[in-house]
Amino acid sequence: MTASRKTAQKAGSTLSEFEQPKKRKPFTVLLVVDDQAERAALVDTLQQQKIEVRDYMTAMEFYRDFREKTPGVLIMEARLRGMSGLELYEKLSAEDFELPVIFIAGHADAPMAVRAVTNGAFDFLVKPIKEQPLISAVIRAYSYYYDVDSGAAGDEFEEIADGMSRLSDREKQILDHIVAGQSSRDIGQQLGISTKTVEAHRARINDKMRADDLPHLIRMCLAWNEEQAT
Repeated sequence: MTASRKTAQKAGSTLSEFEQPKKRKPFTVLLVVDDQAERAALVDTLQQQKIEVRDYMTAMEFYRDFREKTPGVLIMEARLRGMSGLELYEKLSAEDFELPVIFIAGHADAPMAVRAVTNGAFDFLVKPIKEQPLISAVIRAYSYYYDVDSGAAGDEFEEIADGMSRLSDREKQILDHIVAGQSSRDIGQQLGISTKTVEAHRARINDKMRADDLPHLIRMCLAWNEEQAT
């Protein structure tokens, strides 16, 4: 992950440039969701913010259509009928696809989405998708694509460090498993504890880290791990 990407992923504040459509650089959301009603609702939410959207029902439909270079972000479900979102991501990665990719995952597919992010995907959203997390994810992708520094990274990193310092050894151990993309059930089996106990630890981890949701927690952990590696 590059330094600019790390900054963009840690940034949570809105960008004045993005909030003013007339000043916004060209940026298109390429949306791949197979449920028509769900896709229409997401398109409507994005278009209300004056965000250009191209929507597709299947991964293959997108793959056949997308050939010209378009500044933007690809947002797609991890599970799609036919070619899955993960299969499409692997195919695009092999072709040096340049746009950030955000996965949409149900609760059961969240560990799979976490693994995709640790393997290079930009971000993920967990259903049901609410307006603010969706728009915030698009803003982060815009920031990354255009290498925009919102100035929020320093403050957020201090909060991450504070949260990490309050975790117990067991909570840090479980957090490592979460970042590795493992489910609560898998974590429990590996550590010899019940799934219910893992869930209780996860709730305390979220509280101490002040994580809004699982994607937010993963972004913080990846930023922390990269900072520690430098």
